[in-house]
Amino acid sequence: MENHQSSQIRTLTYVENEDHPVFGTLVEQILHLLNSRLIFSDIIIHQNSPLMLRQPKGLVAVTDSPITKEELEEFFEVIEPNWAERIADRAFDRSIDLHTARIRANCFTFQGKKRLGCVIRRFPKEPIPLAELGLHRDEQAFASLTSGLVLIIGDTCQGKSTTIASMLDEINKQRSGHIITIEDPVETLIPQRKCIITQREVGLDGDVESYYLGALDALRERPDVIVIGEIRDAQTAQEALALAESGPLVLASLHARSTELGLQKMLRLLGNSEAQSQALAHALRGVLCQALLPSSEGNRYYLATECLTPGPAMVRILETGNIAGIREHMNHTVDVGCHTMNSSLEQLLSGHKISVDDARNVTTDRIGFADMV
Repeated sequence: MENHQSSQIRTLTYVENEDHPVFGTLVEQILHLLNSRLIFSDIIIHQNSPLMLRQPKGLVAVTDSPITKEELEEFFEVIEPNWAERIADRAFDRSIDLHTARIRANCFTFQGKKRLGCVIRRFPKEPIPLAELGLHRDEQAFASLTSGLVLIIGDTCQGKSTTIASMLDEINKQRSGHIITIEDPVETLIPQRKCIITQREVGLDGDVESYYLGALDALRERPDVIVIGEIRDAQTAQEALALAESGPLVLASLHARSTELGLQKMLRLLGNSEAQSQALAHALRGVLCQALLPSSEGNRYYLATECLTPGPAMVRILETGNIAGIREHMNHTVDVGCHTMNSSLEQLLSGHKISVDDARNVTTDRIGFADMV
C-alpha cells in the first residue's frame, strides 16, 4: 500500500463530503459522489489510493481510505463483464447508465499491469438547455442552421461534447428531422422530441469501426443533421466536408487550441490543395472555439469562447489558405457573429469571475492578451 503521509493533496472535510459511505461498495461510493452537490468533472480511482475528484482548482481526495484491487475488479464487472480480456490489451472506455447517473469510465492498468485504475467522467442525463451554457447569441444561432459545416474546436475536456449535445437538443425541439451522431463512446443520450435520433458508437464492439466509416454510412441513412465526434484523420475530414457539401448540417469536433490552428489542421487533413481550400471556405458556416476556466472561488467553471462566422472577406481568406490572415481579420473585423477569445476573457476578468493566470492559459492570442491586461 502506498504511503499517503507524504501526499499534499487535500482531503474533503466531513461536511464537504456529505457523509460519504466509506464502508459501502465502490459502486455505492461512486453513486453517492455522482448524486452529491460536489463540483467536479472527473472521479480518479487508483488501486491502493483514495478516491480523487478533479475540481475546478485541482485534485482533492474524498477520504483517507484506499480503494482495493478487489473493489476495482467488482466495479469493472459492473461496467464490462469481459474487462479482464479487454484490459490485457489496452485501456478501454465504457459509457453506461449507472442507476441514476450516466458515466464514461476509462479503465486501465499501470506500473507494468500490477495495478488497476479508472477515470470516470459524468454526463447529464439529458442535454443542458442551450441558453444555459453561457454561449453568445450568435453561437447559439448555429443550431438554427440547416446545412454546411460547423467546427467545434478546443483542447480536450473543454466542454465540446456538452455544447454539441445542447445544440442537437435545441434542433430536436425546434424542427423535425433525422439526427445521426457518430461518437466514441456515446455520451449524453438525446431524447426523442421532434427528431428521430440515431446515436452510433465507434469501436470494435460498437456500431461502426471508425468515424470515417460512420460518416460514410450516414449519407445513406437520410440525415438532416450529422455529428462527427472527432475529426482525427484525413479520411474523416474529407468525408465531413463531402457530407456538408451534400446537404445536411454537419457538426464536427476538432482538437486544437485556437480558431486558426483548427482551420490549419482541417486544411492539412484535407490535403492543403487549392480546390480543398475553396471547398472548405464555401461549406464552412461557423467555428466555435471554447475553453472552460475555474472561477476565482474555485466552485464552478466559466465558459469562454471564440466565434467565427465567415463573411465574404473571411471566405476569400480561406479560399487562398491564408491561415495567418485569420487572426488578423478576427482582431479587426466588425462582422456579425465574430469575436475573439480575448474579448470573452475580458468580460470574465472585468466581472472578477476568473483569474488572470487562468485566462492567460487559455487565450488564443497571447500577444493580444498581454496588451489587453
